Amino acid sequence: MAKRTAGKTKGGTVRRQGRRVMPALRRTAKRARVAAQKAQLTVGEVIAAAFDTAGGEMNGVLELVTSPQMTRALGRRIVVVG
Repeated sequence: MAKRTAGKTKGGTVRRQGRRVMPALRRTAKRARVAAQKAQLTVGEVIAAAFDTAGGEMNGVLELVTSPQMTRALGRRIVVVG
């Protein structure tokens, strides 16, 4: 909704239009999605990297893949079922 602000014009008020700031997670995800599209990683590559990082332990891999940091980095949420 446009607000009125006292300005230096003859009429005394000037209309100004505000804007809402996009939530931080969506902003971060949008930037990350653009970067991920450039890299073109597959889900298999992400899981293989998680295995390398976690030292091959399944619990460590699940924590890494489903972490909020991974969600932000990829711009997508990974859900492991089973």
